[in-house]
Amino acid sequence: MKKWRFLTTTAALTLMLAACGAEEEETTTAEDTEETAATETSNEETATEETSAFPMTVQSLSAGRENEDGSSLTFEDVTLEEEPKRIISFDYGFLDTLDALGVEGIVGVAANGGTGNVPAHIRDKYAPSDDIADVGSLKEINFEAVAAAEPDVIFISGRQSAFYEELKEITPNVVFIGSDNSDYIAGVKETVDLAATIFGKEEKAEELKATLDEKVAAVNEKAGGYESALVAMYNDKKISGFDNGEDSRFAYVYNDFGFTPVTEDIEASSHGSDFSYESILSVDPEVLLVIDRTVSDVEAIQADIENDIIKQTRAYKEGKIVYLDGVNWYFSSNGITTETQKLDEILNELK
Repeated sequence: MKKWRFLTTTAALTLMLAACGAEEEETTTAEDTEETAATETSNEETATEETSAFPMTVQSLSAGRENEDGSSLTFEDVTLEEEPKRIISFDYGFLDTLDALGVEGIVGVAANGGTGNVPAHIRDKYAPSDDIADVGSLKEINFEAVAAAEPDVIFISGRQSAFYEELKEITPNVVFIGSDNSDYIAGVKETVDLAATIFGKEEKAEELKATLDEKVAAVNEKAGGYESALVAMYNDKKISGFDNGEDSRFAYVYNDFGFTPVTEDIEASSHGSDFSYESILSVDPEVLLVIDRTVSDVEAIQADIENDIIKQTRAYKEGKIVYLDGVNWYFSSNGITTETQKLDEILNELK
């Protein structure tokens, strides 16, 4: 009997100790779980703070510009509190770059009633719709449409610089993305990097820039096989010439693409000089690159360009007159896709 009582007492004590142990373990586990969860939450918050790019201060790609009236214009830094979700790009080249990077949220394009010179490969995608406003043309802005689109950021270039202050009244986040010709390809990459940084597309940017470098190298190799070249622009039956001068609009064709200018004595101007057909014959380039400013069908301008005077040139006789797309070359420069398309034009035509 005593033995039974002892065993019963022992069993009860064992059960009591086991219960206490389980309770203590449960309490400890709960405390550990709460502590671990708190630590993970803290770590996540810290990681978010460390990896978040915003607020972000963005600098325009130029400090300022000289206006036609002689006054100066300064582009201020822009602080973006968060990644822009509603975007207006007045510059077709930058619109092209945003598209190539896969950036979404375009709410306004300078479609000019459907007649704007948006690059062909993105024209339909960014045509005016319920989601995308037509905010005017490259030089005439529809401010009411801009305001109604409620943009988080507006990107402009040289053609819109005169409206910089007015656009800032709609949003302070107006970024100038125009660049000069001093280092053209580097400028194209700079706009790509700017867009990639704002919208978190750095990996895609590196891929696009690598493709551009390959095309530039290929064109330089091809250009090195010719003695001389001349860039000309056709506009309403008139022709202009461009050399590699500092103020030449297409100096990069020589400086970055590798062609040797047939002359360096053309009046420096972003729009070239009033070059005559006789002037072209007098310098007689081996390659004649013609940019169609009128954005016409090639056959429509050949009758004017390939006249009796031009037929005497070396370029005509050797089949080295290349007609270049006016939209990409004149209206949409600096876009990452349009630039590769421009380079492809030269590679495909000069065989």
